[in-house]
Amino acid sequence: MHIICEGEKTVLREVELGDVDDVVRWKKDKLVGRMALDPDTEVTLEGQKQDISKAVESDSQLYLIIQVKENGQPVGYVRINWMDVSRRFAWLRFALGEESARRKGYAKDALMALLSHLFSKGMHRIEAEVFEYNTASLKLLSSLGFRREGLKRKAHYDGDDYFNIVVFGLLSGELR
Repeated sequence: MHIICEGEKTVLREVELGDVDDVVRWKKDKLVGRMALDPDTEVTLEGQKQDISKAVESDSQLYLIIQVKENGQPVGYVRINWMDVSRRFAWLRFALGEESARRKGYAKDALMALLSHLFSKGMHRIEAEVFEYNTASLKLLSSLGFRREGLKRKAHYDGDDYFNIVVFGLLSGELR
């Protein structure tokens, strides 16, 4: 188990193939699916094994499991994708898959720890995109210092209707 960073409540460690059952269960969760995935995303055990294997081998992304510090329970994941080390920017995705872990500050704690870690390593910019109806993530990112930088109008189709995607950015020195 390779720990990347720790917050007050959480530990972030690299994903392992042994996490695949949790990841599949989380991504099949109705709320996570609606808030973080496209409606036509098929989540399979084999697909997630391949995704984890690629992430572990990649130098251009981090795929981390959020664990509760006091008991070691895995409760979600954070991904940093399309990192360009030379330009020092990254794209952030995250989800708390365990319903019992929501609204306890774990996501904020984990993101604060990871963002602090990335900025301490010289990262300049972190971007994130959130479906406009995901009010919890909109509030969370704003509370961390992310700024709304734009709106992709009606860019997300949930199977029934089109919704906006809010674009966020956070620069080194803006984390709070």
